[in-house]
Amino acid sequence: MQLTLLKGSPDYVGRRFIFAGYGNGPKSYVNTGANATSGDIVNSQALGFERYIDSITGDLAVSGTYYVHAQSSGVGARQTWRFRWFVTATNAEVANGVDLSAEQVQVSGMGGDY
Repeated sequence: MQLTLLKGSPDYVGRRFIFAGYGNGPKSYVNTGANATSGDIVNSQALGFERYIDSITGDLAVSGTYYVHAQSSGVGARQTWRFRWFVTATNAEVANGVDLSAEQVQVSGMGGDY
């Protein structure tokens, strides 16, 4: 997911920063059936050079049909984050190849500098 930050984001709170933004789902969702490889990777380039995400939270998509859950690749700083998309009515993860590009979700998170 390519993040578009809201005006004023990111903003520093002490030595960390907070941000809010939004993005669209992927053109073709990746569901491999494995936690480590399923989902929509969060592109954090919008945060700027040498910044990383410590935590990020998803929400219900604007349509209400789907929701996203953020998952990190591990623990500690400088992890890769991905959004796992789920169908609101069934709580089942979206099937492989489903087009979610018309779906929008607003997210928030915290991060740091390298």
